[in-house]
Amino acid sequence: MNILNKKVLLFTLYGIFITIVFLYLLFPSALVKSRLENAVNSPDFILKMESLRPSLPFGLKLKNIAVSSNSFANISFQGDSLDLQFHPWNVLQKHTYLGLSGKAYGGNFDGYVDLTSLSKIYPPREGKLNFKNIDLARCTLIKNFLAEEITGKVSGIWTYISNGEAGKNSSGKVALSLTGGAYPLAEPFLGLNRIEFDRCEIKAQLKNGVLRVEKLQTFGPQVNCLLKGEITLADDYKNSQLSLNGIIEISGKNKAKMNITISGTLADPISRYI
Repeated sequence: MNILNKKVLLFTLYGIFITIVFLYLLFPSALVKSRLENAVNSPDFILKMESLRPSLPFGLKLKNIAVSSNSFANISFQGDSLDLQFHPWNVLQKHTYLGLSGKAYGGNFDGYVDLTSLSKIYPPREGKLNFKNIDLARCTLIKNFLAEEITGKVSGIWTYISNGEAGKNSSGKVALSLTGGAYPLAEPFLGLNRIEFDRCEIKAQLKNGVLRVEKLQTFGPQVNCLLKGEITLADDYKNSQLSLNGIIEISGKNKAKMNITISGTLADPISRYI
C-alpha cells in the first residue's frame, strides 16, 4: 500500500471516529427517551425510564426502567439497566429484532427478542433469555404469576415462540435452578407453613396454552419433593388449572414417603396426600 492510500485510509478512519464521537456527545437523549416511551406505551403497557444514552454498536442503554401492565397477569418489571441492540437488517424486515442484556433484582440477564413492532411488544414473536442470580423475593412478576411470594436465587434459560395470541398456539421451554429459598404452603402440612429448599430444579414446556411440568424437584432440610404434571394457563394466570402429582419425602427422625396430588388453581391450590 503506497503512502497516498495509507493517508486516505487514515483520514477515512479518523472521519468515522470523529463522527461517532460527535453523535455520541450530541445524542438527543431526552427526545429519544420520550419517543421510545410513547412508541411502547399503550392501554396494555407502560414503559418508564430514568434516562438513556447510546450504546455501541447500534443500541441504547436504559437506566432504572420500569414496565407495568393492567392486563397479561399484571406484568411488572423493574431493572437497574437494559442494553438494547438494534440489528441493521431491521430496516429490511417488518418486525424488530433486539439483542438485550442488563441487570435486575440483584442478578443479570442477556438474550434476544423478536417483536412485531415497538408499538406491539406483547406477545413477542420469539425470544430467548438467560438469567443468573435473580432475587425472587424482589421480583413482582413471579409473585403475580404464582400468587404467592417465593424466596431464593434463580438462574436458568427461557425460550418462547408465538404463533398468535399470548399463550395460544405458542410454544416455549424453561429450565430453572433455584437455591436457598422457601415457598409458602396454602395450608399447613405436618406443622409446616412453608417448604424450605436448599436447591430446586424445574423443567417445563409450553404448548398451546398448557405448561407441561417435566420436573419440579426440591431438596431441603425438612422435605424433599418431586412433582410432574400440567398447568392449563388461563387469561388471568392466577386462575390457571393445576394437575400435578408426585412424591413427598419427610426428613428427620420420622422419615416417611407419601404420594401427593395438587389440583385447583395457582391462587387456590388443593393438595391431597396418600
